[in-house]
Amino acid sequence: MYFCYVDESRDCGKYDASIPDKTGSPYFILCGLIVDSSKWKIALGILKSFRKQLARESYLPYDVEFHCAEMIDPHKIKEYSTISVPDRWKLIERYAETIGQYGAFSIISVVIDKRKSVVAPASYLTTAVSKLYQAFDEFLKNEKRYGLLFFDRANEKHINTHVRKLLGTGASGETIPDIRIGWVIEDPIFRVSSDSIFVQSADVIAYTLKEKDFPQTSRKKFQADRIFQRKLEKICFVSHLANEDGIIRA
Repeated sequence: MYFCYVDESRDCGKYDASIPDKTGSPYFILCGLIVDSSKWKIALGILKSFRKQLARESYLPYDVEFHCAEMIDPHKIKEYSTISVPDRWKLIERYAETIGQYGAFSIISVVIDKRKSVVAPASYLTTAVSKLYQAFDEFLKNEKRYGLLFFDRANEKHINTHVRKLLGTGASGETIPDIRIGWVIEDPIFRVSSDSIFVQSADVIAYTLKEKDFPQTSRKKFQADRIFQRKLEKICFVSHLANEDGIIRA
């Protein structure tokens, strides 16, 4: 069996370029980190070792959640404020490198550029979830093994309702036309991100992909826009839905 841990970057609400300060973000990204269940304990040990190393180096206590957006622009977690901005980006790059170097990990990523996408705003979330499921199902079919998904708790009710239609597991038996998911089993499991180092790892993937696809000039001096391509792109699963770089763009 394979597990897929999912997190998002920014919101799935409507974006209006004429009033950017009063609407959602110009993009929505959903990323999944795939790990073989037979190698799950080894993977857990690798991620925990990395976090313990940061604690030994006096960067970040082991029990503090690694959350990229909060790290770069701290509001709630005071420990981030004691780290210099260049070092914050270095920590994110080191985390991405830790993920990318472990051969048992694979990545599935869905990007919706709201400025270009033909997807209706009301369907941003469900479209991203559908494409993630289709790609993961393709991955599982290739491996001939079943899989299970774990999501961060944001949008839990909406995601759960949609997934039950994808899998046909809802009480009504309703399904989504033209989408057949055969290798993903059970309803998704929802985790609090602070309790799951795998969901936090998916956050690193989503955040660095955001910096790649939607770079900010002020951050290029830290090479933030190059982290994903350098450290993570090589482990992207290239599904039939994806572009050549392995990213699904809806």
